[in-house]
Amino acid sequence: MKKVTLTLAAIFLVFGTLTVNAKDNKGNKDKAEHNIKVGIPSYSLVGISSDATITLEPAAPETAGQGLNFDVESASDNSVWLNYSSIIKSSANSISVSMKGDNLPNGVSIELVAAEDAGKGKGEVGKTDTKTIELSGDEKPVVTGIKNCYTGTGSSSGHQLTYKLKMEETSDNYKTLTAKDFETTITYTITSL
Repeated sequence: MKKVTLTLAAIFLVFGTLTVNAKDNKGNKDKAEHNIKVGIPSYSLVGISSDATITLEPAAPETAGQGLNFDVESASDNSVWLNYSSIIKSSANSISVSMKGDNLPNGVSIELVAAEDAGKGKGEVGKTDTKTIELSGDEKPVVTGIKNCYTGTGSSSGHQLTYKLKMEETSDNYKTLTAKDFETTITYTITSL
């Protein structure tokens, strides 16, 4: 019986050694690995909360001898919000505004004020200069210093935009007014600095 037990022990020892050697000869099989490359894309997107047409109109006088009133609610609008998203490689992005379309009558202009960000997004949103911008065909900065961020979407997110119809009332400007509808398009462009 001792001989059989000793023989079985020797067989187990040899078989166990072969099993261990087999693993060592074929490489380590208790782990495997490979590389993963992570890419964060650089992008910049700009949008507005509504594509509805805004109508700005002065009020007609109610008493003979008075002129158009540009200081009424119908001559301004603050229903649109500027939204954007940005991931930069370096430096910063900025947003500019321009206007194209029908030429407004002499002395009539559209002014824009962009409020500071409403704080509903994340990251380093840009800053606005809350001064009034007179819209024209030339691009003018609205938001600067945009880094890695997003403002949120829709109304109450991003920067509230207030448009005001104004008129520099002089005799020459007033006499050139024409009773008609003028159409303009306001364009916001996001660019890398």
